[in-house]
Amino acid sequence: MGYNYHDTTRTVSFNKLAMAALETDLKIEKDWRITLQKSVEKEKATISNLQADLHRNRDIHKKYAQLQEEQKELQIEYNEQSKALEELGSHLSRSKLKMEDLRESQQAMQEAQWADDALTTNCKLCDKIFSVGRRKHHCRNCGDIFCNECSDNKLPLASSAKSVRVCDSCHQLLLQRYSAK
Repeated sequence: MGYNYHDTTRTVSFNKLAMAALETDLKIEKDWRITLQKSVEKEKATISNLQADLHRNRDIHKKYAQLQEEQKELQIEYNEQSKALEELGSHLSRSKLKMEDLRESQQAMQEAQWADDALTTNCKLCDKIFSVGRRKHHCRNCGDIFCNECSDNKLPLASSAKSVRVCDSCHQLLLQRYSAK
């Protein structure tokens, strides 16, 4: 027979070496597969986290879009209410001016009731006593009697075509009223 002991031993040794190499390769491949499986699990976990983040971001984006829409609506409402408030303020201001005009006309009616020269001895504003050197002057707006220093202003009034003498108090009041118009 053609088998030789040495050949058989050599074949067995060769087969043992080949088997050892295959076992080593198998172990390396098994370790590599385990490493890959762990890596795949980590990647799956990462993907899962990223998908959850994406879902949350989509929800946030939807809420943001809703908030933007709400903000636009609120801005429109604010603009409308501001305009309405401005119109109300304008109406109020005109009404206030009408009231002042009514008071002024009523006061103009009362101007005919001037303070009596004979009964007045002191300036109504500074309380200085009238004398030959300190003359009495009627305010053409309120009708009271003042000294020259307290009534040296002139303004046009509704009851007069030209500027007339007014006291310091009426002068300030009328200037404020005219500047408001």
